Amino acid sequence: MVTTATLVWLAIGAVFSFALPIGLLIWWRKTRKAKLAPFFVGALIWFVFAGTLEPLLHSAALLGDHALARAIAGSPYLYMLYGGLAAGIFEETGRYVAFRWLIGKRRNPERDTAVTYGIGHGGIEAMLTLGATYATMIVVALFLRRGDQSAALAMMGAETMSTYLAALGQLTPGTALLAMFERAGAMILHIALSIFVFLAARDRTQWTWFPFAIALHAIADMPAALYQRGMLPLAAVEIWTWVVALYALRSARKQYLEAMDP
Repeated sequence: MVTTATLVWLAIGAVFSFALPIGLLIWWRKTRKAKLAPFFVGALIWFVFAGTLEPLLHSAALLGDHALARAIAGSPYLYMLYGGLAAGIFEETGRYVAFRWLIGKRRNPERDTAVTYGIGHGGIEAMLTLGATYATMIVVALFLRRGDQSAALAMMGAETMSTYLAALGQLTPGTALLAMFERAGAMILHIALSIFVFLAARDRTQWTWFPFAIALHAIADMPAALYQRGMLPLAAVEIWTWVVALYALRSARKQYLEAMDP
């Protein structure tokens, strides 16, 4: 039986995942009079590079019957390296492409573009990975509370239903809070990384910020791979995300303040 408390925490998490980026965008736009276009570009780039192209690589590299897939499957550290670098390369390349286009079009060459883009990039990730997941879990939970599991099965299929049932069984106030904590840290990291890549795209003499962003992104994501292999607790992964995010924020803030708008 799905409790009312479970539904409440699911609702809190779903609302949080939408309220965080939207609230940040409203505050940033009001504070800096920032244009909205980079926010939507950031969301689109995440969907194309992280949500579409990167999974295609995972299918080819991890699921095929070949030496690379077997090697990655057989070594948690190789899996960690692969997962971190794949995320870093795809997402930061997407950022670079987006900024080169925005700068080339001269639509939003100001440094504020980097922050607005980062809110969109990290925001759509929060909305789709946490918000949409929790919203779907609420629908499943409501079906279960009505005793109508067959309707949920018809809607999403047995395998997906089994995944959501397992997630519902493991949900606690602590895990819900950890998920929100992680999303907040990821938002900070995405904004910081966007500043680094923006600097690289706007000034070719500062190109080293681009590989720096890839490496930092990979380092932030690597512990998640060890968690998936059962080698790290979830709390350690989330704390690590915040450690990297705060380091990135401090460095990015310095670079942002020193950057001169054209």
